[in-house]
Amino acid sequence: MTETALSATAVADRLGFPEGTDARRYVEELGVVALPEGGAGRSVQPVEEKEGSELLDALGVPLADAADVLRTLPSPERAPEWWWCVERAAWRLIETMGEPDSPRGTWPELEGNEHSVERRCHFVHVALAVVPHTLAYFARCGVPEEIAWASLADLRRHMEIHRRVYGTTGVEAAWWITLSLRGELVDLGRLQYNRFTRGAGDESPGLWYSPEDASRLGPGFCPGDPCLGIHIPEGAPLSPASVEESVEMAGRFFREHYTTDRRRIATCLSWMLDDQLAEYLPADSNIITFQRRFELVPDHYEGDRDVFWFVFRTAPESVELGTLPQRTTMERAAVAHLRSGRHWRLRAGWLDLP
Repeated sequence: MTETALSATAVADRLGFPEGTDARRYVEELGVVALPEGGAGRSVQPVEEKEGSELLDALGVPLADAADVLRTLPSPERAPEWWWCVERAAWRLIETMGEPDSPRGTWPELEGNEHSVERRCHFVHVALAVVPHTLAYFARCGVPEEIAWASLADLRRHMEIHRRVYGTTGVEAAWWITLSLRGELVDLGRLQYNRFTRGAGDESPGLWYSPEDASRLGPGFCPGDPCLGIHIPEGAPLSPASVEESVEMAGRFFREHYTTDRRRIATCLSWMLDDQLAEYLPADSNIITFQRRFELVPDHYEGDRDVFWFVFRTAPESVELGTLPQRTTMERAAVAHLRSGRHWRLRAGWLDLP
C-alpha cells in the first residue's frame, strides 16, 4: 500500500492505535485535513537528515536526542504511516499560522517510555517540517530573528524536561508547543506571551469574571476583546527585575507587531498565583512578588497536580509524600500543605501592559 493510498483507518490500525484513544482520534482528525494540491511540489516535504540536523542544532537540541530524531525521520518510503501523520499534522499547523483562536486539535500522548522511539519523536518530526514556515511567518510580521528562534526553542526546553523525567528522547507537553509552531507563543525575556480573543479558542481561560462583572470592568474583559496570555517557562529565577524587563518588552513588542485599537490586558493562569503560598513563602520571595503584579480573579481550579508537576515533576498520587525532596522552601510547602488536608489552587489574574 503506497503512502498516497493510505486511509486514516489503515494508518491507525497499522500503528496499533486502539479505538477510543486520543491516538486514534488524532489520526481520524488528520484524515480530514485537506492537503494542498501539487504532489511532489506540495508545501510539506520530507525532512532529510542534513536539514534536520541543522534545524535541531539551531534549536539547541542535545546530540543524544537529535540522534534519535534523525534516525527515525519518516518519509513516504521510510515509515509511510508515520509520514502520512507528519504531513497532515504539519499542514494542519501551517494553515492556521497566525490564527490565535484556531483550535489545536487532538494530539496523542507522546510522553513516557511505554511508547516506541518513533512515537516519542513524532512531534519533533512534525516540528521540523513546520519550523521553516514559522520562521517565514515571523519574518513577515517583522519579528526579530533572535526572538523567533528563542520562541521556537521551547521545543528544546520540553525535550530536556522529557529527558530529565523519563531518561529518554521525547517531548513533554507536545500539545503546548503547537502555539510556538503556529507563531503564537513568543519568548520575551523571562516570560512567554500568546495572543487570544476573550471567549474564543482553546487559549481563552475558562476561569474569569461573570458576564456582569466583566461588563462593569469595561474594555479588555469582555468576549471578543483582544488579550494576551502570560506564561512562566522553566528556567532562570523569576526575579522581579527579569519580570519587569519582560513585561516592558511585551508592551513594546505587541504594539509594534500586532497592533490593536482596543485595550489589551494580559492574563495569567497559574499555581504561582495561589494566594495560599503567602503562608509559606517570604513576602519578598520571587513568587510572592510576581503575584503582587496581578489583580486576582475570583474563584479557582484545583491545583495539586500542577504544583507537584512543576515543583517535583511528578503527580501527587504517584509517590508517597515522605519520599519527596525537601530541599527548598517551596518543596517543603508543597508537601506540608497537602499533609494538613488542604489543596493547592490554580488562580487567574490580570495586568495592564505598559
